[in-house]
Amino acid sequence: MVFSMHACSRRSFLRAGLVVLAALWALGISVARAEGITLTQLEVTQKGEFFQLSGHFDIQLSSTLENALQRGVQLSFVQAVESERARSYWLAEGLTEQARTIRLSYNALLRQYYVTLAGVSSSHESLQDALRAVGDLRDWAVLNIRQMKRKSQYKFYVRMYLDISQLPKPLQVNALASSARWQLDSGWQEREVNY
Repeated sequence: MVFSMHACSRRSFLRAGLVVLAALWALGISVARAEGITLTQLEVTQKGEFFQLSGHFDIQLSSTLENALQRGVQLSFVQAVESERARSYWLAEGLTEQARTIRLSYNALLRQYYVTLAGVSSSHESLQDALRAVGDLRDWAVLNIRQMKRKSQYKFYVRMYLDISQLPKPLQVNALASSARWQLDSGWQEREVNY
């Protein structure tokens, strides 16, 4: 009887240990994903003579980047897209490569965040609203249907990252030395479309 109680307590100890390890692992994953850029939604649709991207990147700034922004450093984000047509007899045919820069800044006197895309600025009360505007992929025309062939498969690769080369020179050196705190990158995300 003592033996079975000992085995039972060992099992419950192992179960409790596994639960604790699972909780720590889950906590570690959520901490690792707390900072960075993640593509949460992407649609490729045809509107008129163009295929357009619509979707959203979720952006979480590190405390270092948030402090720099609060002190007047402008952050430049780049959204990039590449498209190609799959071919069965040869390598894929590259069609387009496009990029656009979105700038995020903060005015301490007015306590406003500003997002600038293609010369058009919008103001935001909170950092979360501003980051939502930075991560927006609304109606971006990326491929003309004249470049496409019917009954073909197309791949679109989308990426967003913080452009460190646009930071002030002293911060560029710091960003290169401590890349984990300064570099945000979603990596390339792929979507397929049949036309």
